[in-house]
Amino acid sequence: MKRAAFTIDVDSIRHYYDIHGLPQPESGVDPIYTVAIPRFWDLIKEFGIPATLFLIGKDAPQYAEYFSPVAETHSEVASHSFAHDYRICEQSSESILADLKQADQALVPLNNHQPISGFRAPGYNINPKLLNAVQQMGYTYDSSVLPSPLYFAARWSIIQFYKMRGRQSRSLSGQMRQFTRGLAPYRFDPSEPFKPNSRGALVELPMACSPLARVPLIGTSLAVLPSKVQSAVLSYATRALPFFNFEMHAIDLLDESDHPCLKELAQFQPDLRVSFQQKQHNLRHLLVKLCASFKVETLKSVALNSIRFENKV
Repeated sequence: MKRAAFTIDVDSIRHYYDIHGLPQPESGVDPIYTVAIPRFWDLIKEFGIPATLFLIGKDAPQYAEYFSPVAETHSEVASHSFAHDYRICEQSSESILADLKQADQALVPLNNHQPISGFRAPGYNINPKLLNAVQQMGYTYDSSVLPSPLYFAARWSIIQFYKMRGRQSRSLSGQMRQFTRGLAPYRFDPSEPFKPNSRGALVELPMACSPLARVPLIGTSLAVLPSKVQSAVLSYATRALPFFNFEMHAIDLLDESDHPCLKELAQFQPDLRVSFQQKQHNLRHLLVKLCASFKVETLKSVALNSIRFENKV
């Protein structure tokens, strides 16, 4: 049976303000942790599947109690860096490694005191320096590749639009070639991160995109795509993809009514204007299809058990 993974990036609210070049909201309880994460666990438990949670080392330990279901659901905590700097790949090798080490120390207790096995870069941007640090950490896999030229073009356009409006996004467009990779997992050497190498020390587990149009099959897409289009795309993708690495963000489980700070963000993120109830319905629809066609595992399990990867897509 083919394998799939259900993964979530737990980015704190302030990072969305960074993306849109907005002044930081007043400090307080972050609904990402207090509202979205309990909803996430409800969904995971309903379908009886494990998940992979990419957590920020600087933020997640403050909300440690919200990650207690990791053990009982057989889920996995992976690293999303310590500071979630969108430009981490531009730092020196020493600074990158120091960030990853700090994140690792903070996240191991949240991972049921088990070693961290994987990494996903802030903003999905990777380069040899960053991935060399991932290898030095002894991690098994990276899951930062989103093979969608459409996503790259959309992000580049938004960043340029904000720049013209005099608002500086703290996000980073990245390298186009990273977003044109294949859809199947592959081994690679950190010195050549976009070139499959059967002797490579790391496994890349790309996020799911539709095989033809390369529309990202992520939480935001499920929120904004018309239901008929969504159903058709998912039906084809579950048949065609050799591996379905579904990626969502915790904010995908929120809407503008959940917290005052989300009302401001909703002006820039249409997905926040979609009700949580509708998003929940769409995620359930996805999970029904995934569980029918794939064995849903953690990314750690996929990386360790998939000895031979077929790069056919």
